[in-house]
Amino acid sequence: MTGDANTSIPKWINANLFESVLKKTIKGYRCIRKFEVYPGSGTGENYATVMLKVQIEAELDDGSAQSTSFMLKTNHENEEIRKILNADNMFALEKSVYEQIVPAFEKLYADAGIIIKFGPTCYDLPTEESHILLENLTPKGFKNINRLEGLNKQHMEMVLRRLAMWHAASAVYAQENGDYDDKYRYGFFREEAKAMIESMHNSLHSLLMSCLHKYSNSEIYADELDAFQPKYLEDLYRTIEIDPNEFNVLNHGDCWSNNIMFQYNNEGNIQETYLIDYQLPKYGSPALDLYYFILSSAHYDVKLSEFDYFIKLYHDILYENLKLLKYRKKLPTLRDIHAILIRHGVWGVFTAKGIMAAVLVDPIKDANFEYFFGDGEKAVAFKMAMYSNDRYRKHMEAVMPWLKYRGAFDLS
Repeated sequence: MTGDANTSIPKWINANLFESVLKKTIKGYRCIRKFEVYPGSGTGENYATVMLKVQIEAELDDGSAQSTSFMLKTNHENEEIRKILNADNMFALEKSVYEQIVPAFEKLYADAGIIIKFGPTCYDLPTEESHILLENLTPKGFKNINRLEGLNKQHMEMVLRRLAMWHAASAVYAQENGDYDDKYRYGFFREEAKAMIESMHNSLHSLLMSCLHKYSNSEIYADELDAFQPKYLEDLYRTIEIDPNEFNVLNHGDCWSNNIMFQYNNEGNIQETYLIDYQLPKYGSPALDLYYFILSSAHYDVKLSEFDYFIKLYHDILYENLKLLKYRKKLPTLRDIHAILIRHGVWGVFTAKGIMAAVLVDPIKDANFEYFFGDGEKAVAFKMAMYSNDRYRKHMEAVMPWLKYRGAFDLS
């Protein structure tokens, strides 16, 4: 095995664990000739978990060799991070999505005559250690878009089409199978984590407010944003509760550019779009995924100028697929989706103050999820870098007035 100075390879990972997977995936598999493990993502690109690339050279029955590779997501060895994330349960939750939810959604479409894959194939290793083992999509030509640049209109369209199809399947699945298990109801916002989450958001808010004087138009919204903070946390937990009178879906919950992979044809056109990292699914309003994805990941030039177009496109695909999959409840209108977005504007504030800042900050060595909660020197420096850099400032100067004028800071 191998690694680098910033990524330690967990000691439990060894070649023998992969025997059963190789027997399933390689015809004529005999044994492993070479086994190597490398960091699977760049520094500052994966905060919550450790992503590793497993490279294997296998010997076949005829004596020839065949190479294959996998992506292995594992727990941080840092106990504090594991505690913050309720990591073991998070891994079990993601595994349940790959093993139960994704196949069920794909079958809904297959039964309607549409072949679709929502993500990479997931495998299981014979170990009690928390892990997610996935096929490596890179050899098939899949790649991420640079998060600092953001997705252009074409890439945004492809993701919103896929997200709408996911949401449609999730609504029909609930119709046919009843309410989702409670484990899909809260995402990151578990009741037992409430005090910790409030502490984090109050800390982030204080640091953001200390940077606002650098933003050219902060006088438009600074006072209201600050006054809204106590109600912000209250609104956040209110909107987590499921309104049975609204249109509800199983949100991906962490839909941003690094959790989306694109495959291209020889002409450079997008051929396939996969969502990955299903670790924070949340049943409820689609406002979560829509705000989270568009505000965090769209290129600056289309983020707000095309926002209403993006929602119209999402609704068109959602409506079409709800009908295809025989959704029997009232079909949501475009006006319904816009009303949901206004009603749950707090998700826009949540995105702008949180994930959008993390997406737009330059990669920082050793950055991890603990930095969002910690108050040590490195943690504070990381958060200040998020809120004070010119890239984030430019986006905030556009997004914050836009949210204000949509009523997102409404105190009534």
